[in-house]
Formats: sequence, structure tokens, C-alpha cells
Amino acid sequence: MLLPEGHFLKRSNLSATQQSKLPHLSYSYVLISKDNNPVAAIYFQLLRLQRHHLNEANLNTVSRIGWRLFTNIIKPRLLVAGHLFRHDVETYYYNSLSPFEAYKLYNKVINEQLKTNCAYAVLVKDLPDSLVTYFQHYAPQYMLLRNDIMMELSLDTDWKNIGDYEKALKHKYAQRFRKVRNAFTGLQIEEMDIATIEAEKQNIYKLYKQVCDKQTARIGMISEDFIPALKRHTPDKLKVWGIRENGQLIAFFSAWVKDSAFDMFYIGFDYERNTDLMLYFNILFCSIEQAIALRKQKVIFGRTALDAKARLGCKPVYKSTFVLVRNRYIRMATLRLQNNSQSQEGEWEQRHPLKEIRK
Repeated sequence: MLLPEGHFLKRSNLSATQQSKLPHLSYSYVLISKDNNPVAAIYFQLLRLQRHHLNEANLNTVSRIGWRLFTNIIKPRLLVAGHLFRHDVETYYYNSLSPFEAYKLYNKVINEQLKTNCAYAVLVKDLPDSLVTYFQHYAPQYMLLRNDIMMELSLDTDWKNIGDYEKALKHKYAQRFRKVRNAFTGLQIEEMDIATIEAEKQNIYKLYKQVCDKQTARIGMISEDFIPALKRHTPDKLKVWGIRENGQLIAFFSAWVKDSAFDMFYIGFDYERNTDLMLYFNILFCSIEQAIALRKQKVIFGRTALDAKARLGCKPVYKSTFVLVRNRYIRMATLRLQNNSQSQEGEWEQRHPLKEIRK
């Protein structure tokens, strides 16, 4: 057998994703053998890009017209070497190969998939560390995406509850913590079992959509069945909490509970109630509270809202994601977007909310 026990590329895990009926998404699975022995397995996703994958409200008139023509007439496909909706799964597994051999094989299969699927671009997401240097030095056609950052909060081993975290904050951050938590008074927080998740899946999706619709780019979107399907498949690993006001679900957050980490997954909340109840920041604090209670070493908060997470005490973990764009006009537009992002780089790094270096 090529794959270790429990690996993401096992049939049962792949089936769970397919059963969730993710929109505009299809899959390719490649198994490579040498001398009749399997040496590598690779997982691809193929996304049919739609107008709603970019927030047109953030585009000027010319860009909006161009994007509509591009998606309506060309009907572009994006090949994803990785997983659009998760960062914690290994989608390329190899054995009995050197890292350089594994790189050459991966690059060859990616090029074959690009041509077979007539994709306009490929996103090589969350590349294994062992292969990064080869893509940097041997594949100049790929661009390394800027600002591909995961935010993580290390938890002090002495913290027993959320009150200990509050005590570790500097004065102004502790004041803000109390203000945010006070806005939460009177709300009910519950861990949701699979029956509750199934019953509330439409509301969960609507709350997710409210967050998703505010984003500039939402390359791929989950479905109503995505979280329920994963919860059914891994009931002890994926946990979901609901936040209610007078019995009505107004927010939720989810996380993968791992040996040493509390890995945040999808969240959603009512934007109208967020103004008064500070739902977003309370979700972040609730996540820290749950992680401390579960005695985890860190909270992984993901790639978005870097400044908000820096205010919690998070530190950056830089990831390696590469993109190859076949169309030169789209490639130039991608480069412009990357260059424009430079003006925002580093601002959040000036925040140091914790009193001292923790264990």
C-alpha cells in the first residue's frame, strides 16, 4: 500500500468531499507506478470560474466588463494542485523518490493536467517544504504569491482559562478584550452535534455567505452540505459551535481539533448583529477559549484579516503557493494585483498585544 493509514488521499476521505457537492468543482486523481509499484498519488481540483468568484463592487467599470466577458465567453478553468478549502491535507504523496525526482514528476503531471483540462492557470497551493526550492529555481514560469500568510497564536502552557489570556494582554488590548466580551453577554454558545448541524445547515450556509460576500475574491465556495458531510465523516476531529440570540442562530465557528493545534475552519455571522455584538472578534476570542480548555499548544487562524488577528497576539507563518497563468494578459493583471498589495504589507506587524514572550 502506498498511502499511510488515515491519509487524506484514501478513498473514504475523498468520497466525503465529493458527497458535499461543492459548486463548479470537479476532481482528478493520478496514481503513478514504477515497475508495477505505486510511487506517487496526486489530487487535483478543477474550478470553473464564475462571475461571483470576484466581488464586482470592488472593480472599476473596465475591469468589471472585462471580468464578465472573460467568465461568460471564455468560461475559464482553474486547475488547483492542492485543496481550495483546506490547508491541512496532503494532496501529493510520494515514496521512494528524492525531492528533486518528486518535483520533476509533479511538474510533469501538472503540465499534462493543464493541457488535458484546457485550464487557463494552475494554482499550486500549500506546497510541501521539500519541493519549494525546486519550484523557485527550476520553474521560472511560476509566480510565488505574495502575502500568503497563516496567522497562528501560541498558547502559554500556564494558561488555564480565557482569564489568564486576558491577564497576559497589555493594558489597551485588555480593555478592548473586555469591551468585546461584554457585548456578548446574554448570548448562548453551544457545540453542535451532527443532528443540529443538519437541521441548521441552511442557516449555517447563509451566515457563511454573509462573510464570503464581503471578500474581494472568493475563488471557490462551499456548499450547504460541505460542513455536515465532513462532520459525519470525522465527528471527533471537526467541531462546530453555534452562537444564538433568543434561540436564533446568528453566528457559528468551526475548527479541526488536532493533537497540538486548534485549527480554525469556516465561520459565519449576521453582519447586522455584528455591529452591536462584535460577533467577529468574539468568535476569535471564543476560539482561544476553546483551545485553552482543550489544552492545545496553538490556534491556527488562517489567511484572512491579518491585522485583526495580530491584535490577538498572532504571529505569521509564511506559506508557499505558486501560480502559473497561461494567458499573458491575465498574468500581467495578476502581477499588478501583487504589486498593489505591497502598500499594505507590514502594517499589522507593528502590533504587540502580549506583555512578554510566552512559553
